[in-house]
Amino acid sequence: MIRTSTSQDSVGFQRLARSWYWEAEATLESAREASRGIRDFIADVGLPLDEQTAWELLVSEAANNCAVHGAVLGRACKLDLLVTVMPEKVMLRMGDTGPGFDWPDTTDLPDETSESGRGLYLIDTLTDARHYVRAKGRNVLEVERLFATPAVLEDQEETLRTMTEELSSCYESLSSIFHFISEARSADSLESFASRLLDHLTLCTSSDFGVLRVMRDGKLETCALSGVEDFSPLGIEEESARDFLDRWFTGMQHGFPHGPTLTGIVHPFHHHELELGSIMLGRYDESLPFNAVEENMIRTFAEFFTQHLLGLQHEQAAIEFRVAQREFELAAEIQRSLLPPEQEPERGVVATGNCESALSIGGDFYDLIPIAGKGYFFVLGDVMGKGVAASMMAAVTRSAVRSHAEVYCQPAELLRRVSEQLYEDLDRLEMFVTLVVGMVDQETGEIRVANAGHCPVLVTQGKATILLEPENPPVGIDPRPHYPELSVKIRESVKILAFSDGLVDPRNKRKSFQDEHELAAWWTEASGNAGHADELKKLLLNHLENDSKSALIADDQTFIIITCEPQPI
Repeated sequence: MIRTSTSQDSVGFQRLARSWYWEAEATLESAREASRGIRDFIADVGLPLDEQTAWELLVSEAANNCAVHGAVLGRACKLDLLVTVMPEKVMLRMGDTGPGFDWPDTTDLPDETSESGRGLYLIDTLTDARHYVRAKGRNVLEVERLFATPAVLEDQEETLRTMTEELSSCYESLSSIFHFISEARSADSLESFASRLLDHLTLCTSSDFGVLRVMRDGKLETCALSGVEDFSPLGIEEESARDFLDRWFTGMQHGFPHGPTLTGIVHPFHHHELELGSIMLGRYDESLPFNAVEENMIRTFAEFFTQHLLGLQHEQAAIEFRVAQREFELAAEIQRSLLPPEQEPERGVVATGNCESALSIGGDFYDLIPIAGKGYFFVLGDVMGKGVAASMMAAVTRSAVRSHAEVYCQPAELLRRVSEQLYEDLDRLEMFVTLVVGMVDQETGEIRVANAGHCPVLVTQGKATILLEPENPPVGIDPRPHYPELSVKIRESVKILAFSDGLVDPRNKRKSFQDEHELAAWWTEASGNAGHADELKKLLLNHLENDSKSALIADDQTFIIITCEPQPI
């Protein structure tokens, strides 16, 4: 080895007069610096430009391969190069500590769509002799190249021309994508944006026509056309969109019985397993199929359009979500506005209540209506289900009850009228409402209750509690129901609790009652310790951990508490 001069650089290679040695850790950055270094060395010893380019490509492919395989193993690999220039040839010995590979018997040019194998083909094409040894801990590749002849130069030029075309198409695709990213922000519709994108893609791929269709309601619909005014769907477009595979066609006469035959490609675009649509490009000359470079450009544009389409869909979904959220908020405000305000006592009767929905809106409701000179009329209902539908039916039921004010003092008759009034609507909607209505009447000294499939009403006098159980099905089950009226005489201080089944739902993550009997036992004890309705309400809310907003409830929780003292008749 002749060494007439030496210079050191950042990755540790040395320049020599007739030989050049380099060593470093194999990374993509060091591989790039090594390929530039060997080019400079070949130029320094006076070899022509084609030799400089050939050796730059050789070292770039070989070193990049070592770097990539080393990265896969997750550890650094060492790489060293020794280049020797002789009068008639250049020799390269490259050693590495990577995993290595088995050199194939043949290195034919891979298929245009293949992403691997081109490096070995390039090395085999650009060298005149090759020898590769794979060993534990170190692999060695030795190649040599005679000074290029005109024939060799022609082959090299063809290879370089192909690579230049690929790089050019990549640059053109990237430049177009940047242009359309800016344009996408100002596009007034998906169709106009798709039309501009398709026109550009048709031009870049030298296509005679293009068709872009999107999937809507399970069918492909035309979104943009280029080069044609109309193009009815092909069966292969739908096939491609559904199985996510490219389709090629040639020799087809589509809508042109006396015109040219067509050749082209259909490329689908999708997101995970969601079908989004397809792009079809074609030419009127069946002898001009699309090459790999053009196919890659089509895929690049299709992926960009996919991301734009998904962005629009997400934006629309966000708008719809905000609208729905606002509608829920308004529905919740309306539902809260229908709850009765705090009422003044009427003839010694004190009434209060509370309603908390599992969702922002629900199917529970209650109402308290003072009856001058008598006491209080009360109603508590639970519509099957949750959400907007249940809340709407709750409002309808409340209005139906209030429309029969003349029979407030006759709970059974009121319940019968409401049930007949709502039956047809509830039956059509396949819904039902459990409903309890009652009257605390100080004028007659009675508590009268009618119950349509709702939870029992707890009535406590002294230390005894009775449960006024439902005896008939919910409203909406029977077109002509009969409801009996249950009554209790007011002989001493009375505490009344009407409640929905959310208070006894074991699915609640907050504390609740296991069943109605446990609730009745707690109510009897609480009634003996508190005399006022507001005190009992506070005790019950504390027991239900109503202030624990971090824990969810499985069902709406609603209750009414009424207390009264006996009055002279």
